Amino acid sequence: MLLRKRDKHELPRPIIRPEMGPADLILEILAIVSLLGFIGFTLYFISRLPDSVPTHFDASGKPDDFGSKASLWMLPVVALVLYAILSLVSRIPEKFNYPVKITQANARRQYTLGVRLIRCLKLAMILMFFFISYKTVMVAQANSGGLGIWFFPVLIGIILIPIIIYFILALTNK
Repeated sequence: MLLRKRDKHELPRPIIRPEMGPADLILEILAIVSLLGFIGFTLYFISRLPDSVPTHFDASGKPDDFGSKASLWMLPVVALVLYAILSLVSRIPEKFNYPVKITQANARRQYTLGVRLIRCLKLAMILMFFFISYKTVMVAQANSGGLGIWFFPVLIGIILIPIIIYFILALTNK
């Protein structure tokens, strides 16, 4: 098992708010700008689309279901909700599961790494939803055939790479 199970007799974890470093600030700014750009993109294109747009893509990236162009709002709304939830969750890093025992000595580093992982995943999800929305618009306008066969492998990589880096950093210099 990669994550340690906390012993019920273990002392409570220290409550430390990790400081926002330059990397954290860049990730937050990129996430907010991407989210605002995503909403602006949807506002701009929603009136320029035909009544029917792709609402689902199969495993090979080809559209296999169509619906109302109003469904284009689903992805930015989900991205906004996820952004808000993950932003709130990142305020309680002492509640996260960690692959190492949290002590007073390592809490700040581990919490910083945990919160940074959340920020990376937040940005990755926003960009993923934005890309799907972009491709939906391109398909609806007959400018594209779908997401492309490479979408799912790249998506998995974009999500797994920050997680792998997190585990490497969290397990070194515990």
